[in-house]
Amino acid sequence: MEKVEEFSDRLKSQLVEKGLSASDLARLTNIDRSLLSKYLHGTKNPKIENIRRMASVLYVSPEWLEGYNVEKTPKPVQLSPLENDMLISFRSCDAEDKYLILEYIKNKARN
Repeated sequence: MEKVEEFSDRLKSQLVEKGLSASDLARLTNIDRSLLSKYLHGTKNPKIENIRRMASVLYVSPEWLEGYNVEKTPKPVQLSPLENDMLISFRSCDAEDKYLILEYIKNKARN
């Protein structure tokens, strides 16, 4: 694979395209805001796990976000019936409830 663009440039462009601030992305990915700032300025390269988190939130492939010449959109994920029901219910919630639900799930996953 050929790298055609810098990670920081792609990250910045996706934040603009998705209408997110760096603080929004930090909150949604659980990546420290100061670390995310270093990624945006190109002074630190992210670990693959953080690239995956950001790519998931931004709905791009991790390889594309890294700057490689690959398809931008990730391959579709097959959801189970339970996951599909959860997603439909989640989408019907307002933004504040979505944030609370996300925080609850993250906390449960850590325990």
